[in-house]
Amino acid sequence: MSDDSEPRARATWLRARREWREWGGTITALEFGDAGSAIAVGAQSEPERVIRVSVGPGELARKYFRNARPGESAIESAIAEVEDLIMPMRPLVPRDSRCATGDPRVSRIAEVLQVPPEPWRCLRTDAVEQCFNRWVAIALGRPATQDTIPMDPEFAASLLLLREWLHHFSFENIRVA
Repeated sequence: MSDDSEPRARATWLRARREWREWGGTITALEFGDAGSAIAVGAQSEPERVIRVSVGPGELARKYFRNARPGESAIESAIAEVEDLIMPMRPLVPRDSRCATGDPRVSRIAEVLQVPPEPWRCLRTDAVEQCFNRWVAIALGRPATQDTIPMDPEFAASLLLLREWLHHFSFENIRVA
C-alpha cells in the first residue's frame, strides 16, 4: 500500500506555519499512513526535518486489533511496539512545539469527542487519554451499550497511536485541520 504520510506531514506543517505565523516557535505536524507515520518539525520557513516511523494505524490494526475486543495482551503489545518506535525521536522535537495534523483519522477522533469544528479543532491530550481509557474498558469487557465509542480496529489503532505520540512528546493538545 502507498504511504503518503511524509508529504502530508510537510503540507500540514506548511499550512500551520502560514496560519499560525503570529505564534512563532516550533511546529510539529503529525500524519498517519496505513503502515507508517511521519512528523515534520521546524520553526523556520520550511520544516527542518521530516521523520518517517514504520508504524501506522492500518498495520497496527491488522497486527493487534483484528476484532473489537482484542484483549489486554494485544493492547499492551501494541503500546510497547509504538513506544519502542517513537521514543528514540523524542529528543528531535522541542518541548514547546505546537502539534498539528490534517489526518482524517484524527479528525474522526475529534468528532467522536465532539470537539467543535473550527478551522483548527483543539483536541486536548487529556481528552484523548480519557477516550482511550473508555475504549480499553470496552475492549476488556465492559458492555459496549454503556458507551458510543467506535470499536472498529482502525479507530482503535489510530486512537492508541495518537495517544502515544501526544503523551510521549508532552503535547498539551493537537490542532486538527
